[in-house]
Amino acid sequence: MGLARRILDRGWADKVDTGGKHSALLNATFLAGERDLFRRRIDDVLNEPKLITEPNIADSSSRIRPLVIAGHIDVARAGAADFLRRRVTAGGVTQHTTALSTPGWVFADSAYMVAPSQAIIGNTELMLSDLKGIWSLLAQEDGLVRHVLNANVPREKSYIGIDVWIDGTTWGRANGWWVAAVVDSLEVVPPQEWDKDLLKQYEKTTEALIRHQDNGFWRCTVDDSFAPVDTSATVMIAYALLKGHQLGLGSAEHELAAFSALEQVLRHHFDFRTATLRHQQIGPLVVNVASQNPRYLHEGNPYGQGFLAGLYAMAADGVQVRDLGLTRLTA
Repeated sequence: MGLARRILDRGWADKVDTGGKHSALLNATFLAGERDLFRRRIDDVLNEPKLITEPNIADSSSRIRPLVIAGHIDVARAGAADFLRRRVTAGGVTQHTTALSTPGWVFADSAYMVAPSQAIIGNTELMLSDLKGIWSLLAQEDGLVRHVLNANVPREKSYIGIDVWIDGTTWGRANGWWVAAVVDSLEVVPPQEWDKDLLKQYEKTTEALIRHQDNGFWRCTVDDSFAPVDTSATVMIAYALLKGHQLGLGSAEHELAAFSALEQVLRHHFDFRTATLRHQQIGPLVVNVASQNPRYLHEGNPYGQGFLAGLYAMAADGVQVRDLGLTRLTA
């Protein structure tokens, strides 16, 4: 059994309790060439009573992409139609959840949950609207992406910033979600149709990320040198940089940054006996949750396991994403 498969098996053995974890593992399982495992896990999705569930509509919609890849087109189309019926917007983009406690909250996570599925189902307009809109709402001037914005509160009327920025940090996984969403979306769109404004946003963010890479790693808060290293953010960003480079995005510097990340993660934060990625941040940086503390770091989280498997498949097993032949559906 190869290392990529062992990494995936370790991820599936953990608690896969969100659509994001599910889709990260499903997409990586396909990318790594583990077709039998991919089919078995897709069967698990098909056996669920509902593909799209409330309140985390954006989160659950992420599984539409792997369903299309697996050839379950009718189920994927039905799920996409259900998503569009239930979709709620805030700030012009898909709101992550319909929970009553979070009206208007825009999460960077939603970029990965929504855009790649919309791209492969053929809804390129919504894919671009969400990717570019989320970046416009959440990106700092330097291109680094924040985590959560309350788009329902006018900034000029906010008496304290925390009303707007539930987590205004440049969270590592927030940046990972957005850049991974871009490459997984553009993978199925012909290069001659790539949106120039989206490419500029991607270039600005990835250049900022490369500037803040520290000895191969990215931190829980990307631009905070006192924050601990987050291996899940590191492999997510590196996955996007390497996949983007294979698609024709970025320079050789992007490829070098991705290989450096993989080398350092495997050398310092990986248990080869159990194929476990260590020192992943266990939760987001939400107000009054001290998850910057190293004791909140997690081992084996499916987020990191999935993206590490995909990164390893491309970097070490020689997978070329263009050879996979993924294309979007037509109407």
